[in-house]
Formats: sequence, C-alpha cells, structure tokens
Amino acid sequence: MPMPFFVSLFLAIFAYAASAAADAPKPVTAAAATDSAASGSKGKLVVQSETGKRYGIQVTRDSTVSPTAQPSEVKLIGESKGVALVVVDSYPSRPGGMSLCQAGKERFLRIISLVQKAPEETFRVKLESCRDNIELASPGIEWLPASSAIRIHWLLGPAANGRSETRTLRIGQDGKPV
Repeated sequence: MPMPFFVSLFLAIFAYAASAAADAPKPVTAAAATDSAASGSKGKLVVQSETGKRYGIQVTRDSTVSPTAQPSEVKLIGESKGVALVVVDSYPSRPGGMSLCQAGKERFLRIISLVQKAPEETFRVKLESCRDNIELASPGIEWLPASSAIRIHWLLGPAANGRSETRTLRIGQDGKPV
C-alpha cells in the first residue's frame, strides 16, 4: 500500500482520539485544596465555600497516610450556610510490603464547623482505605441540603467488620453531627 494511505489513516485516528478526549465529561470539583501542608498526623486544607469564601482548616490524618503526603483531591460535598462545610479529602496510601497499596488511596469525610471564630474539624470518618479495607459504594455519598444531613453508604464499612454499612449524619446548629 502506498505511504500516503498510512499517513492519512494515522491522521484520522489521531483526530478521532483528540475529539473523543475533548468530548469526554470533565470531573467537577466544588472545592480545591489551594494550599496544604502536612506535619505528623496533622495537615492543613484550604477550602473554598459555595459563596467563594476561603477557610483554612487544621485536620487530623491517620497512620495510613504518609506525614508528608499532600492531598490528591479535595471536594466540597455540602454546605450548611454559616454553620458547617462537608469536605472529602483524598491522599495516596502509605505503601506496605509486598507492593501492598502502592497505588491505593485513603479518603476522609470531614465536617468543618464555621460557628466559632476559627473553623474546626468536628467530625471525621474514613470513606475509603486500601490499608484498612474500607470501600465506599457508588454513589456512596449523598448530601441532603434541606435537612443539613449527609448519607454515607459503604460496601465494606469502617465499623461493620467487612460488611455493608450505612450512616446518616445531620449537622446541628453548632456545626457538629447530632
């Protein structure tokens, strides 16, 4: 076959792949980690609310996350106006022996109270963990704005010893779950 045929075929495949990538749905992130720093089991997240206000929050992490790891993703799940933010932050798993969790991730759901002068973490639960064998269902997080509540559904829950688990948390006026 002549060489122009292969060049034309290559260009057609390249053009198709480029247009398919451009048409692919883009992930929507309601909040971003614009700054983060880690020190031991503490880290700092900067989260932007739905109204555009930025909050710096000192958060606690566990031993499954490296003390120097930066968040790979931070999402604002819901906001109870002037009371609390519901945030999910993800980190790479701390690698274990025998290639355990080399590409795994650890995800936390946090409720951040805005009632006090400085925002504070009032609740934390692990959503997913390679190291702790916790798996979130899909979809696993549902924000219920009318009642300032969040529903979480795990395939393998943190307190269910390898079984399915569901929790519903309502946020009180003090920014804490009730």
